[in-house]
Amino acid sequence: MMNTPSAVANARITTLHDTENCSDYLLVCEATATSLSEGTWRFSLESSDGQPVFDAGDTELGDLNRLTLLAAVRGLEAIDGPSSVTLLSHNRYLVRSLSDSLPRWRENNFVWEHFGRRIDVQHADLWRRVDRALFIHRVEACLVSSRLVSVGSSPATEFAEKKQNIANIRVDSAHRGLSGPRGSNGPTDQLRRWLLRGNSSDNAQESRRRFTAKDLLESR
Repeated sequence: MMNTPSAVANARITTLHDTENCSDYLLVCEATATSLSEGTWRFSLESSDGQPVFDAGDTELGDLNRLTLLAAVRGLEAIDGPSSVTLLSHNRYLVRSLSDSLPRWRENNFVWEHFGRRIDVQHADLWRRVDRALFIHRVEACLVSSRLVSVGSSPATEFAEKKQNIANIRVDSAHRGLSGPRGSNGPTDQLRRWLLRGNSSDNAQESRRRFTAKDLLESR
């Protein structure tokens, strides 16, 4: 029996409803190109409280975009049962395609017209697998970027500064003991808590605000 569009839509709504009270995960997807057609992919999956769940990687044929997409596919498929997932990647192709292009590709069955011929979109085999995973999990994709802004001091200067600082240290009170483990009901650090906040329907508006240095401060 063929599924009608309304039946597929209802199935998707039901699946998303089932993920409201499920586990939260952070999924970090990355890739490195060793040539124009080969490289390595890797994903790391953590629970919301920072506990490692799964970590895998391998060498494959493909460009950097395909390798990063492959990391996302393997990471999403490694999650057992419907979950809320915050996906982190520095690959713009992956994040922008997830948010902007995938809905259009899905409507066109992952093919597009090229000089009168209908051909698969680039990496259609992997995008179909991603799309199936999105029917199971609630996924929010975050683009992470960084830039080198300082190389620090030279080793000799750094050593002299540390030696001077040690000489000036004065102990006025006992050292603070190590804090005990936090509860397993939430993230262990402020950055993870801020990232996972976007997967909460109650904080949808708050998740759109810009991240600031204040968000990194731990409340003791």
